[in-house]
Amino acid sequence: MKTNVLSFGITVIYLGTVASALLVARPPSQLPAKKRPQGCDCYTISGPDPGYFQHYKVWDFRAVDLKKHANLNLSEPIDYDDEDWDDDAEAEGQEPQNGRLSPGVHNEKDPDPRSLLFYKTSFEKDWSSQNWERRGTPIAPVLMINSKHNVFLTRDSDQNNPHATYLVLRTTRFSEYTSTAEIETRIRNIYRCSLRVRLRLLPAGSVVSQPPQHKEWPPRDPQRHPTVPLNKTIPLRDSRPPDGACAGIFTYHDSTCESDIEILTRDPSHRVHYANQPDYDFAADHEIPNASTIADIPVPWTTWSTHRLDWLSDMSRWYVNNQIQDAKSYRVPELESMIVLNLWSDGGLWTGDMRIGDSIYMGIEYIELVYNRSSDAFRAPYVSPSQNQAPPTNGSFGNGNPLEPDRKDEKCKPGRQGRECRRKKWRNRPLHESCRRPCNIDQL
Repeated sequence: MKTNVLSFGITVIYLGTVASALLVARPPSQLPAKKRPQGCDCYTISGPDPGYFQHYKVWDFRAVDLKKHANLNLSEPIDYDDEDWDDDAEAEGQEPQNGRLSPGVHNEKDPDPRSLLFYKTSFEKDWSSQNWERRGTPIAPVLMINSKHNVFLTRDSDQNNPHATYLVLRTTRFSEYTSTAEIETRIRNIYRCSLRVRLRLLPAGSVVSQPPQHKEWPPRDPQRHPTVPLNKTIPLRDSRPPDGACAGIFTYHDSTCESDIEILTRDPSHRVHYANQPDYDFAADHEIPNASTIADIPVPWTTWSTHRLDWLSDMSRWYVNNQIQDAKSYRVPELESMIVLNLWSDGGLWTGDMRIGDSIYMGIEYIELVYNRSSDAFRAPYVSPSQNQAPPTNGSFGNGNPLEPDRKDEKCKPGRQGRECRRKKWRNRPLHESCRRPCNIDQL
């Protein structure tokens, strides 16, 4: 009897060990991704003004397969025209399977990269990472050189999920200049939008897997500024990021027609600057009243939070985690624009100067955008169901699901093969059409 009990106990322990091993070996589930809403004639937003937007795009950087992107190359030259985004078509993800990429050369030395340059991924189809310089001036004395190598995807070491990733913008101060980062939308005729960017300025002490700096000019002293090895992790200093840089999120036509969110790393970590430009009168040497606001937000920018900018017809509004922080009717942009995200420093009064050898990092989990374009044909604004006898929009219109496309809609092939089909559908859509199926993106 004792033998049987002992055997039974050993069997239970063995089975438990095998089950545990199988459980550990099971690959972790992917992070939830933002999905493009479908079956929508237009898009609205939360807040005092629901807005009216005809297009939607989302770029989710939280679960990007770096290995697939590392072993694939862009198959076609990048198109810079205004129709580069297939934003009026069915949802089209950024994964390599969408037909935008073709097989490349497999790198056996690095089969599972810890970081990957942004311009080597399909995201570069919609966003252009910048590679230009700005010479020093008396008010901004440090040469600033944007580098594509300062924009990259990296593993998220703070999460247990090994598939977790995010986008990083990096700026580093060298002795003769600052190496900076900027991405811009390839579409430059955005006209009104609501933009959401989930971001954080990485506190020093974070661990960042990163590619090395590119060949810099002028050459640096390797003893003072050693190159970070490819895909190696380095710890930053404790506490908050170093002083001397500015993180920007903004619409841009020119320096007198833009709407800004700006974070200065020298500020307290709850402080953000909001402005419509111009906000300074250089002739009179003073700030323009009501052009800018210094706001103390509810969460520090060293933690993940969603920063939102609404560019509407007569008002700009700014939010953090959907809590309104500021609103301005002063100089609301009136010209077609692009969206820009950057991290920079020029040694001037605005940014201050970074200490030689310091690096600052901004992480981005996703960018979400609803927008109109200056090339859009006029369509009537949203009319409530009670006014136009449209099906109800509270989750039961069309085929019963607001996120499902109407089965009667013609299907176009994904990727470039279906581009002409989607353009034809867009050109032939009825004009002056009321929006019968709106989707509020903040309720999805």
